[in-house]
Amino acid sequence: MRLQVLGLMAVVAGCGWAQPATGVNCQATAVPTILRIEGLSERVGDMLLNCSGGAAGATIRGELTLISFNGPITNKLLPNGALDIVMTANNGSGEMIVNTPATATASNQVTFASVQFVLSPTGTAALRITNLRIAPPNTPEQQVRVALASVTAGQIRTDAAPFTVGITQRGFLATYATTFVCTQSPLPETVNFPEFIRRRVRFASVRLTEGFSDAFQRRGPQTDVGTRLVIRYAGFPAGARVFTPAVVVGSSGATPTSAGDLGLPVSGGRYFSGGNGQLLLSRVQNPDNAGAGGVPLFTPSGGVGTTEFDQVAEVPLVNGAGVAVFEVMDSVGNLRESAQVPTFLVLEQRPEGGSVRAGVSLSLGPVSNVGAPSATAPVPRYQEIAPPTDCNALGDCDSGLFPRLAVESAELTYDVIIGSTGQTRYLRVLNQGGGVLSWTASVVYRNGNGWLRFDPDNGLNNSTVRLDAVAPNGFVPGTYEATFIIDGGPLAGTRQATVRMVARNLTLPPPTGPSVSAVTHGAFQDGPLVPGSLGSLFGQNLTGTATRLTMDGVEGRILYADSRQINFQVPVELAGRASAQLIVTADSLQSTPRTVLLAAANPGVFPGAILNQDNSANSAANPAASGSVVQVFLTGLPVGAATTVRVHDRAFAEALYAGPAPGLIGVQQVNALIPADLQTITSDLVICAGTNCSAPRQISVRQTNP
Repeated sequence: MRLQVLGLMAVVAGCGWAQPATGVNCQATAVPTILRIEGLSERVGDMLLNCSGGAAGATIRGELTLISFNGPITNKLLPNGALDIVMTANNGSGEMIVNTPATATASNQVTFASVQFVLSPTGTAALRITNLRIAPPNTPEQQVRVALASVTAGQIRTDAAPFTVGITQRGFLATYATTFVCTQSPLPETVNFPEFIRRRVRFASVRLTEGFSDAFQRRGPQTDVGTRLVIRYAGFPAGARVFTPAVVVGSSGATPTSAGDLGLPVSGGRYFSGGNGQLLLSRVQNPDNAGAGGVPLFTPSGGVGTTEFDQVAEVPLVNGAGVAVFEVMDSVGNLRESAQVPTFLVLEQRPEGGSVRAGVSLSLGPVSNVGAPSATAPVPRYQEIAPPTDCNALGDCDSGLFPRLAVESAELTYDVIIGSTGQTRYLRVLNQGGGVLSWTASVVYRNGNGWLRFDPDNGLNNSTVRLDAVAPNGFVPGTYEATFIIDGGPLAGTRQATVRMVARNLTLPPPTGPSVSAVTHGAFQDGPLVPGSLGSLFGQNLTGTATRLTMDGVEGRILYADSRQINFQVPVELAGRASAQLIVTADSLQSTPRTVLLAAANPGVFPGAILNQDNSANSAANPAASGSVVQVFLTGLPVGAATTVRVHDRAFAEALYAGPAPGLIGVQQVNALIPADLQTITSDLVICAGTNCSAPRQISVRQTNP
């Protein structure tokens, strides 16, 4: 099919505008819309063909082919075999539907045959194509592009140039624990939300958040359902019963639904209808396992008034598994919204062993794998992709509401004699937040296999894990590495510890070569390194005939090196990583890998790197004049970061310039205006990229207008 599309484009490019002079020339444009990467039937922005150059009042006939370059076309297939894509024409008298079917001629291609419309008295018309649906790429910030081509000798002429109709973004974020700890929890006499709260029925809440405003949409034209949110449960013990609210009021509601564990007051929810919209979710009765079908338990009446909710709905469980499906019944189009859904567990008998773990997972719905036109697949429909945490988007990751996983050590080192009983280390697992931390442990070997044993492999809240490194007889001497992973789920996060075992025979001397004792920020301040900026490391035997520095296998640029110090540029390819393994190779000998923390920003001003407006060094003997511009040289400032400057006790002000320092690798420059009314003083200058600020550097100012 790719050959067919390329052939079509070649024909169009070869023909150019060389078609009958009685036709019109049409230029295609669109207003791109945001497309959910989870979606399989995302509606792209409307496409407009502005046609001109025709005869007054002429009837135009031709054929158009639409080509999608970034995903298959996935519209609803109508009984007549056409797709539910709509074309209209407007010659100044209003939009009229062009009765031409949209027929799929390839997985990414649609043809509009027998297009016919009438031109205005000035020989113009505008064609609009709406409701094109595609399955976009699964990565954010991708442009989705299409082209419109005329492929027959008709009267519609286009240049077939691709244009953007959508940009991909993640549509669903969430706060939730992947495990539910099941303990005894009796059923109240009255089954409703207030009684569940009053009787302290065991519960855990999930928070569902839009990845972008209007990602949660109520049912609209040419859709089967509103956006659905699917909560799956598995592993509940026999006798367990699970309930959720029947209706959930979101963050934009009069009073959001909350059980009180995620920072909001306890309420079943209050919804005001007839206003500008509020996020409202309804449980769907009798959906299928994919989240399709069924009927919402509540539909807004459309009148004006306030409705309070306190009803709960049971989740049917079969062999300890079930699904709760919520449909968006109302929302606000220009506001990122979220909603809290508490899950209540009723378990009359205490489970054997005191507690049982059940699993919880989330996705948009209905879930499907149909990435082609279909007469039966629902619109919209989604892939089953687990959402990442929403606390970054909502700014409450460090609020203390959620469990927060920590480990006492990020590195465990063993020196093991081959054939011995090995060595033992202990690792503390800690919950430094709220709620219940349920964690599991695993190991990923970088080389070797099976040499690390640990116990236990799971736990609740604070625990101690024993780790034994053993090199049995026959083990090849050398350095072995593994990553020990503690997974607290998407809510609490994941932590890792680098485990390193040196296995050696008693007769073998320890290996020699470069060793790294410290790695620092390029401006010699605390904190992580920044990809693209500078760092320094210190140690022994760091140089040889050939010296290399790698971080996670990516070559770092060495700017200065001697046997005890190397200054280098952190590889820009490491952007987005939280840490990297740094290795120095001198000739054929490698240093022990060292974990280096990374961050998107950590600005640090070099000592003595503040210049006055005349390029002289700022000092107490050579202060900057008030109202003048100073130049500050630093590293750790990312490109395009919102940069602010503070001088003495003045409020932060925007930098006049913040970007790369010309001709200096890994160095950035910030130009800042000294406040004109600042008195003569020697004080501090601080530069911030967002909330990441440099250590203070001394600056001297002289008041020139007393």
